[in-house]
Amino acid sequence: MVVHHLDQARAALAAAAELGCAIELRSAPGAAGYAGVGYLKALGDEVGHQLLIDCGDDAGLVMAALRTGCRRIAFSGSAELGQRLADMAEQLGATLVVEAQAPEVVMLQPEDDAAAIVRGRISGAK
Repeated sequence: MVVHHLDQARAALAAAAELGCAIELRSAPGAAGYAGVGYLKALGDEVGHQLLIDCGDDAGLVMAALRTGCRRIAFSGSAELGQRLADMAEQLGATLVVEAQAPEVVMLQPEDDAAAIVRGRISGAK
């Protein structure tokens, strides 16, 4: 689930816990470029759940995320560059997900009720 702010992240995690299911929180596509890796890391730290931080196709942002201590990073650049970045990430105990295209995610808008959307998606899947 793509989250934009602290309240959404907390609500999504609470709803998933209430329903007894796992959930992955990630930033919006390319969010490291406009929100900043520091903000995204702090968001995950605050809720106690690492976000998958989307750096788009920017290798420099991946490096900044690694320097900031981010341990789950998405990259959509070339496969060759992605492999080199993934090797560096692994040496630091991080995981780099190389995505040719972003996977299907629940894309919340900043004003959306994350808990209600999580409950609806999970209830609809059962």
